[in-house]
Amino acid sequence: PAQPHALVYQDYSEMSLEIPALNEQIAILGVPKSGNGWDVRWLENQAGYLEGTAFPTWQGNSGLAGHANLADGSPGPFTNLGALKWGDQVIIHAWGQRYIYEVRQNSLVTPGEMDALRHEELAWVTLITCQGYDALDGEYRWRRIVRAVLVGHDPRVAADARDGAILARPAVDGDELAAGVA
Repeated sequence: PAQPHALVYQDYSEMSLEIPALNEQIAILGVPKSGNGWDVRWLENQAGYLEGTAFPTWQGNSGLAGHANLADGSPGPFTNLGALKWGDQVIIHAWGQRYIYEVRQNSLVTPGEMDALRHEELAWVTLITCQGYDALDGEYRWRRIVRAVLVGHDPRVAADARDGAILARPAVDGDELAAGVA
């Protein structure tokens, strides 16, 4: 179906997600929360920041969803998420900088379980995808959850991963990283 205007994703062209162990680097889009959750049907080969969770790279817990399988049956960018292990890196490229996270948990949960998106005091990213498709009822039985904590920040201005443009990170009130304090 066509994507309704109320569910149009926010383009965060200055942000991308890299998972070196899976050889993945994809754009991050903002997915609006509606009703009881987020509609990620139109993500395709991109990651979706789940609005209402902490903004990526900020303190708290940022939810990022991605498809394990695309609508045409081909593998999606999160198809091998289950292979990630303790210490594997998850990197968010934003505003010409790299925010380096390390995996601390990889598990399966039921679709309604929301504990993985709980608030955190430190900066965490939670990667979420569907797993275990049941053709009989047309639903996925599980959600694959990978949680990673921020362990490093590379403040050097670097080329954007997708188009080579140099981007400066905007300052946000109270944002120590933008102020140059690490």
